[in-house]
Amino acid sequence: MSTYIRDKKSEAFRDLLRIIGRGRKLQRDYTREEAREIMHLMLCDDAVSDAQIGSFLVTMRVKEETSEEIAGFVDAVREVMQPIPRPQVEGLVDIALPYNGKSRNLQTGVAALLVLAAAGVPVLVHGADHVPTKNGIAVLNLLRTLGYPADLPPEQVARSIEQTNFGVLNIEHVLPQWTALTPLRHHFGVRTLMNTVEKLINPADAPHHISGFYHSSYLLRMATCLPAPDSWITQGDEGSIDMRPGKKTRVYQAVAGDMVEHMIDAAEYDYPDEVDLSMPVDPNAHADALRKVLEGETGPAYDQIVLTVGVLLWMLQRVTDIQAGIAVAKEQLDSQKALAVLRQAHQFA
Repeated sequence: MSTYIRDKKSEAFRDLLRIIGRGRKLQRDYTREEAREIMHLMLCDDAVSDAQIGSFLVTMRVKEETSEEIAGFVDAVREVMQPIPRPQVEGLVDIALPYNGKSRNLQTGVAALLVLAAAGVPVLVHGADHVPTKNGIAVLNLLRTLGYPADLPPEQVARSIEQTNFGVLNIEHVLPQWTALTPLRHHFGVRTLMNTVEKLINPADAPHHISGFYHSSYLLRMATCLPAPDSWITQGDEGSIDMRPGKKTRVYQAVAGDMVEHMIDAAEYDYPDEVDLSMPVDPNAHADALRKVLEGETGPAYDQIVLTVGVLLWMLQRVTDIQAGIAVAKEQLDSQKALAVLRQAHQFA
């Protein structure tokens, strides 16, 4: 690349950065197209420096993203992302567990998705490695520890969903530009817009989407930028999808440009007591605990998983009510059908 072209691309990024970086009186929000353009430059043009990217991410962190900006960022990511084969299944659900995982409590969400698949719901979950800020136990490293082939090429992921209702995509395979920025993200020590956008990629264009968020300010602005016709957000444990026994959990459905809130009170479903699921950031400890549940061992982790799956089945209209969903979840665990989903994946390795 010539110096002239490199300078022009860097200048284009600077011009867009000035829109949000000129102070409170002069700054304004990006339009959706401007957001798409700056994200595209950040991912695709090596003329944009790490210093510029860092300035952009920190400035956006202070300003906070609007729904229009989030939608534009996602537009750019999906343009850059390599297409993947769409699984030939009905009712595929894109499940977006936080890429940075869990740092305090047991990562029950991964087991819940295996139970959901065993109950007949086709699930795609995606993730990446070493994502800040938590750097916790996330999808890929936990599944690898459980013996699941979590780094299959996209074609094999689609086949796995078609045959077992479960597939996991390492986003590195379709969006290496994104994961190339992971080392830079570690310098900030706070979440950035990337933590939001990566949950909304929906790489297989699933018609159903469920993602976990923590901050209430995000939940209410997401209605117009969620990535599927049927989209939900859960405000579960550590910003994930987990419904905690002994607590109330808010879930939100995007309806006609608004977020409709539902309050899930665990006590109404015979889970009135809080449970201790604290766990060190050790994938082996998490895998051991989840393996016991998949083998049918009851206890606090079992309760959280069946409650979570019961709510998810209700959200997806697979059952008439949450209590019926809990019964379905218990059957998948007690019969070890969810464990069978985990084991069946070896045929694709």
